[in-house]
Amino acid sequence: MGNIKLGSLLIGVSDLHKARTFYEKVFGMNTVEFRPPFMQANLNGIEFNIEEDAEYRSKDWSKNNIGGRKVFSFYVDDIFEFLNEARTNGATVVEEPKKEPWGWYDAVIADPDGNEFVISQEIKS
Repeated sequence: MGNIKLGSLLIGVSDLHKARTFYEKVFGMNTVEFRPPFMQANLNGIEFNIEEDAEYRSKDWSKNNIGGRKVFSFYVDDIFEFLNEARTNGATVVEEPKKEPWGWYDAVIADPDGNEFVISQEIKS
C-alpha cells in the first residue's frame, strides 16, 4: 500500500485576519503562508490550511465547514493552564474539562467562528 501520512487539516473561517491572530496565539501555530483567502500554518509538523470562501471552492463551501465540532483534538500538558491562556486570547470554552473513562481530561474550545476543538490531557497515575 505504500507510505501514507496526514497531508493537512482544513478549517473554514469567515475572517482570515482574525483567524490568523487566534490560531497563532491560542495554539502557537506558525504562519507559513498568508495569502487571503488562504493561510497555511504549521504546528509541530502538522499542516493546517485555514481558508475563507473563495471562488475556486464549491459554492457555499465555508458555510458547510464553519462552526461545529472538528474531528481532531489537541493534546496539552496542562489543560487548566491552556484554557486560561486560551480564554485570554479569544477562545470560548464550550465545555469545561471533565475526567473521561479512558483516563484523560477533555474540554472543548471554540474559535471566533464557532469551530470547536477538543483539548485533551492525559491523567498520569
